[in-house]
Amino acid sequence: MEEKKVFFFEDYFLAPEYVFQPRPETELLVEIAIEHIKKYLYEISKPKKEKFILADVGTGTGCIIISIYKKIEKLLNILEIPYKMIGIDIDMKTLKIAVHNSKILNSRVDFVLGNLLEPIKQADFIVSNPPYVSLKVKDKISIPDPPHTIFGGEKGYETILKLIAQAYSVLKENGFLLIEVGYDDLKFFDLEELKNEYKKEIFSFAKNLGLKLFPPVKDYNKLERILIFQK
Repeated sequence: MEEKKVFFFEDYFLAPEYVFQPRPETELLVEIAIEHIKKYLYEISKPKKEKFILADVGTGTGCIIISIYKKIEKLLNILEIPYKMIGIDIDMKTLKIAVHNSKILNSRVDFVLGNLLEPIKQADFIVSNPPYVSLKVKDKISIPDPPHTIFGGEKGYETILKLIAQAYSVLKENGFLLIEVGYDDLKFFDLEELKNEYKKEIFSFAKNLGLKLFPPVKDYNKLERILIFQK
């Protein structure tokens, strides 16, 4: 097992060069997810103790779902809510890293092989830092991560639209989908037109499905970074 580790949120995660490297910006996704999950758990604990299901799409090192688990596990137990947490990734070699991190950090997360949400049928919460960079900027950037973890299609939002469509079918009523996006980054490449298209396509697609959209959450650089949808 290669020993390169990256600090993310509150822990160190094994992160060999062949997996997507955890970024500090993604800690915002974890923070926002925890905030919404806690409110949600109090609501579902009142009528009945239905199993809470959290899915992380494109889990990579498992840093997102493991970090969330460690912050909500105590509350789940206090409220006596049964739960299942699932990290999904398309690459088996990457999943082995996630499993290793989960064991080292004592988290009860299951990891499964699959494309986006195909392996599961139902979830209360879905979180994802999917590939969202446009191939139009491929020659203008140098990123060491595997290309399939970075580029979301020619426009950048194609994978996100697939994820939103699947999430609409998988989410329980009132369930949430939280996605990290990168359309604001396009302004740095003088691609303002694509930036506007990217945002418009995602918002209109989700709205046409019937998903409720919350105001996008901005990162520390004042760029819109996290999208929150509710079924």
